[in-house]
Amino acid sequence: MRSVVVLAVLLLAPALGCGGPSEYAVVGSPRAAGTDGLLQLEEIEGGNRMLTLVLDHLPPPSRLAEGMTAYAVWVVPANGTPTKAGNLEYDEEARQGRLMATTPHTQFTLKVTAEADGTAVTPSDVLVADREVGGGD
Repeated sequence: MRSVVVLAVLLLAPALGCGGPSEYAVVGSPRAAGTDGLLQLEEIEGGNRMLTLVLDHLPPPSRLAEGMTAYAVWVVPANGTPTKAGNLEYDEEARQGRLMATTPHTQFTLKVTAEADGTAVTPSDVLVADREVGGGD
């Protein structure tokens, strides 16, 4: 039995040291309490990070506030201005939203907001989810 454990540790040790993407659980705000999902952040070429966000149990934006038609994702560095990472690709039937984007930041707050349309340049007050990223998580 001991040799099996030693063998397993030896086989898994290289895989554990490879790094891989950082993962963060994302939960909905009180406005979208049933929403949850996963944020993955992985270093890519050029010092940037690939951000992959998948949210489940996401209600249609129009149910969160009148006139809302889209979801936007924002990267907000500490003491910084929100930058739009993009709009969630929203599947109303599956109640799921997805986004892949890049960011140069390693520490930031990720915010998801409902927006009147996909052209928003600043986040609305309709917060769907937020998550602190980096900083020793």
